[in-house]
Amino acid sequence: MSDTKYVMSKGIAFSEHEEMQILSEYASKGWILYKFAFLGYKLKKANPQKLQYALDYRNNTDKEYFSYFEEAGWHHVCSAANMIHIFSAPEGTKPIYTDNNTESEKYISEYKSMKKVAIPSLLCSILFIVLTLIAVYNHIPYAYGIIFGILLLPTVILAVITTLPCIAYYKKINETERVYSSSKKHKIVDKLSVLMVIILISLTTLMFLDVIHMSGIVFYPIILITLLLTSFSCFMK
Repeated sequence: MSDTKYVMSKGIAFSEHEEMQILSEYASKGWILYKFAFLGYKLKKANPQKLQYALDYRNNTDKEYFSYFEEAGWHHVCSAANMIHIFSAPEGTKPIYTDNNTESEKYISEYKSMKKVAIPSLLCSILFIVLTLIAVYNHIPYAYGIIFGILLLPTVILAVITTLPCIAYYKKINETERVYSSSKKHKIVDKLSVLMVIILISLTTLMFLDVIHMSGIVFYPIILITLLLTSFSCFMK
């Protein structure tokens, strides 16, 4: 029987507290977190422990940063890209963040960092979609359309893996500031923006594979609506 175990992550941006609770449950069964793994975590077999886990975001950490948590009773477990850090402590230890304002600051730093990639990748995706369709409808040479279509795939992937976490962090910032829960309009816009991104990507893929055909009169407004909704939902903070 292996003395290590892999646990897949659902996405820290979407289920941070749930995953920290899952890691605590594993610890109580004798599986202790010791490092991040690709799209998940690696656990090792040990004596069962009553541990609680907490996650923090900080770029360019130093000894003083980790010493602060050690003094508060939190042991540094592992880090990813020197940006995401997980700490553990015995059950009952005072939480790292004790109020909404300080917890909000944790998400703001990661939100701003992720947004720097999400904005240009999202705009490039929209641009390549438009240029590809223009080529499909013979407004420019079709050869350019092939080039734009090839460039579209990686930019769309990058846009999805950065934009959706941006929306998740944005929601957490508002929740910790006790604003989001009182704003039904923001909830509706957030859900619509995610839905429109999924629809746009699906339609683009089907059109690129020549499974369906859609006129520019219909498709271009979908692009515009998606861009406006996503911008309002994700980048107004």
